[in-house]
Amino acid sequence: MPIMTEATRRLSCAVLMLSLLGGADAAPVDDGVAHACADATEAALGETCRAALEARPEGEALAQVERWVASRRFGAAVSALEALQRVNPWSAIVRQRLHEVRSMADESAWLARREAAASGPAPARAGTDVELDLAETRCLRLTGEVALQACEVVLARRPEDTRIHVARGDALWALGRADAALGSYRAAAARDRSPALARKIAMAESVGGAAAAPLAQASGGAPVLDPALVGRYHALVIGINAYRHLDRLSTAINDARALAELLRGAYGFEVRLLTDSTRADIVEVLDDYRGRLEARDNLVIYYAGHGWLDAEADKGFWLPVDARPDRRTQWVSNDTVRDALRALKAKHVLVIADSCFSGTLTRGAVMRSGRSRDYFERMARLKARQVLTSGGLEPVADSAGAGHSPFAVALIAALRANAGVLDATSLFGELRRPVALNSEQLPQFADIRMTGHEGGDFLFVRRR
Repeated sequence: MPIMTEATRRLSCAVLMLSLLGGADAAPVDDGVAHACADATEAALGETCRAALEARPEGEALAQVERWVASRRFGAAVSALEALQRVNPWSAIVRQRLHEVRSMADESAWLARREAAASGPAPARAGTDVELDLAETRCLRLTGEVALQACEVVLARRPEDTRIHVARGDALWALGRADAALGSYRAAAARDRSPALARKIAMAESVGGAAAAPLAQASGGAPVLDPALVGRYHALVIGINAYRHLDRLSTAINDARALAELLRGAYGFEVRLLTDSTRADIVEVLDDYRGRLEARDNLVIYYAGHGWLDAEADKGFWLPVDARPDRRTQWVSNDTVRDALRALKAKHVLVIADSCFSGTLTRGAVMRSGRSRDYFERMARLKARQVLTSGGLEPVADSAGAGHSPFAVALIAALRANAGVLDATSLFGELRRPVALNSEQLPQFADIRMTGHEGGDFLFVRRR
């Protein structure tokens, strides 16, 4: 079994979370597709490649797409996804991935233009506004705070641009700021009388303003829920850097400490922080929660460290500080984690793993488009067992250059930006695209099977 390397941070295997999610099989890699597409170019896939992609199961075709994405052949990946969409126009996975790969292609093209402008003659450099091009791409393609900031950059230069006003409104709407979104939509309506924009305005009007009052209001105007309804919050936060028998990591403990501080200070969590912990340390704390947590409680389990898949046994593992590459004695099996979750009395449990993949058992992002009080109260009452992971079918990076992994940067930013109530589904929606655009990984989110999930959603409730 090969030893994991720093470059593939917390080396993640293609189906490491599948055993936690219930033991589904991963789609096999189809050598026929790879062979048929060996001669595909950025400009044309070729009839043989296209026929192979359309004839094989979606999972096998997507595996070829991911190989192209990993090698930054975005043109071929986009063409393949467009072909898959024609075969199955209702596939949410294909539609979502096509949007994301197009965004990556746009970003790659912008970087190429910037490099060309920087190396060209002085007059050419002066006339090339690649920074504005990037801002427009992010505004129109992304969601959340990243898109909002990009839209503001473009509007500062082009205040009459109707498309940017609409995109700004969409970004605000996804962040749950209906009143501000309404202002952007109305600014666009001064020059655009389309029925589509009229529907956006009516939608924003229906949930915006004091009359809608979707949630109770804190002193700063941010929405909150009754603490008696949501219950107490706990967090087990694990970060491992100083591996004794594997390659050391550089940011896992920084990520864990930053998240622990945020959850404790801004959200009122009772936090247990484990750094460079052994298997015994982790299992002991899980057993302690089994005895202490009550039916009203909520628990986040965050793990940042190496991960591994034993392909022969089809089992996924987290690797504690004393794990050896050739012995499973000190590994923490996903079965162990899943059994612990099943035994917990807690109402909501969310596993956040910055090391692992959740494979094919994921669901699409759902934005916070005017969540109502009834919705949050319903989610608060229903039991939830969910997992949010940092990668899909690719290794995940150890550092984004700021002392944290790309996933941790996006996770912490989303939690800091929340001023009221943020459900786990919306958290996933807010960090998925920023992580995909700033790394070669794609976060995944799913319910955990066989652990008592009843359809609820973990709620992060900001302290007043």
